[in-house]
Amino acid sequence: MQLGQDETPLDVGQQRQVRPIDATDERLFSLWSMVDRDTMGNRYELLDDLVDDSNEIAHYHGHGQHGGSVSGRIVIKRDFEAAYKRLCEQYFNGDESLYTAQQFKRRYRVSPSIFEKVYQQLLGKGVFRRPDKLDACGRKGIHPLVRMTAAFRVLAYGCGADREDENLSIGESTVHDAVKSFCKLLIQEFGDEYLNRTPTVAERNRILKHNKTRGFPGLFASWDCKHFVWDNCPVALQGQHKGHHAGGKYTKILEAIADGSCYIWFVHFGAPGSCNDINVLDKSSIVGALLSGQLDLKTEPYEINGTIRDWMYFLVDGIYPNWAIFVKTIAKEAREATPHLDFYASRQEGVRKDIERAFGILVKKFHVLARPIRTWREDDMRNILYACIILHNMCCAERLEVTGQDVVETEYHDDYTDEEVNLTTADGGEQFIFNRVPVPTSDAANDMETLMTERFHRVNALYNHLSDPEKHLQLRTDLVAHLSGRQAEK
Repeated sequence: MQLGQDETPLDVGQQRQVRPIDATDERLFSLWSMVDRDTMGNRYELLDDLVDDSNEIAHYHGHGQHGGSVSGRIVIKRDFEAAYKRLCEQYFNGDESLYTAQQFKRRYRVSPSIFEKVYQQLLGKGVFRRPDKLDACGRKGIHPLVRMTAAFRVLAYGCGADREDENLSIGESTVHDAVKSFCKLLIQEFGDEYLNRTPTVAERNRILKHNKTRGFPGLFASWDCKHFVWDNCPVALQGQHKGHHAGGKYTKILEAIADGSCYIWFVHFGAPGSCNDINVLDKSSIVGALLSGQLDLKTEPYEINGTIRDWMYFLVDGIYPNWAIFVKTIAKEAREATPHLDFYASRQEGVRKDIERAFGILVKKFHVLARPIRTWREDDMRNILYACIILHNMCCAERLEVTGQDVVETEYHDDYTDEEVNLTTADGGEQFIFNRVPVPTSDAANDMETLMTERFHRVNALYNHLSDPEKHLQLRTDLVAHLSGRQAEK
């Protein structure tokens, strides 16, 4: 295109950077298109004036000139090195630290040893790159210790991402990235050890011994659900996530099992808040783990009221179905006139509070769960919850290593001895489960079709046994007799 006689190109130094066209520019550019070319004079001068007017309108509406690589962004000259040194003087200077180990544990929600373990495992991964790595300008960036401290503070206090900028000199978007990366890496590195796994033989024996002293031989854990408010639930999903919990707010449900030490063994998260415990159980991954063998309930035979069993069971509330692995309480109307039923119900409801205590500790320790969770994606919400559970389980494991045993209630304690169970006293063996479940043969390993068929038969048989209502009623009857007999001896 050639310039007209009275059209001269602007000098490069005089050219202005034009903003992308938005709604505020429509009126101005509509006027530009209506101008008569014969009378408008120099079109470049008119365009320059229009740009000035557009910038003034944008400034009036709060859209300033470019302050960085992103429109509206400003540059804050933070002293990353000073923030790192200040943090080290406060918590990571050994015995000369400004704050004590107890204050560290209160503010980080974990002990210094757990923090050091997590920090060393995640160092150099994700956004927690090593401090000797330089950015594009040749400068040292934010130290990974500062990033991880910011992530811990967000989980511990549930505060906004820009809350730590004053002390740690770290921006809001950087904190968001640190929290997301920290939760993902924590699940990746420690999920196999502290989440959704079958207890070892030593752990299983410790749990069974602890529950035996509480009057429930063969008990593994308590099973229940909890709702967490989803503050940024999308409008398209609000109908299914609105329930009667939390005043009708939009929630997601966590299903979990926890033992007497409040250690959370298995979790299932993601069911919408309009579901009840039965709906959650129908789609539960914990039930899938029971059928697949990931959560193995098989144990050494134990005796209750003369009946021998070979499976562990759970304590649940009254809404759950009558399965063989569930032990429920008795309705108040049915137990008022019978003292031994009332005693059993009180004991069952008291021991079942293990899962309630675990939920309470989890929420009180990590305030990000106590408040409405402000994430847009369900995956981010799940990662935050699972990361908090992993840190909680690490604290429980550390406490067990220090104390060496679980805490037993002082108001009720049975002096049991570890006696071997005589299998010959089994009443026909009708209360056994795992010795009746078919096992795939070794010859079927080479035939995929036969192997899958045998696995299907095994899962189907195992489900029928675990959900047997007759075994459920017999187990509760034996527990009632067992607890009433021990109470009578006292």
